[in-house]
Amino acid sequence: MQERVVKIEQRLQEQGRILLFPIDEGLALLAPAGVGLAIQQAIPGIVIGIISYFVWKRLKGDGGVERLLAMTYWYLPREISPLKNWPDSAVNMWRG
Repeated sequence: MQERVVKIEQRLQEQGRILLFPIDEGLALLAPAGVGLAIQQAIPGIVIGIISYFVWKRLKGDGGVERLLAMTYWYLPREISPLKNWPDSAVNMWRG
């Protein structure tokens, strides 16, 4: 009789990575650097990439992307929020 072996991933909650960085931080670093390389402005692209990486890391803080979405929901007016299809955060009590 054949035995079935089921491998269970050890780190299910770990997010994907680009090089050594989490995906969102890697994109903040590598996207401007890639654009800089594409338009033959490597040094400014790399500098802007490093700056955007640190700015994104500072904005993201400990709460991650979920915290940024929550701040967007609570602090931006509904007219300019990217979350327009969500209920308005300015309403204190909803009545049915």
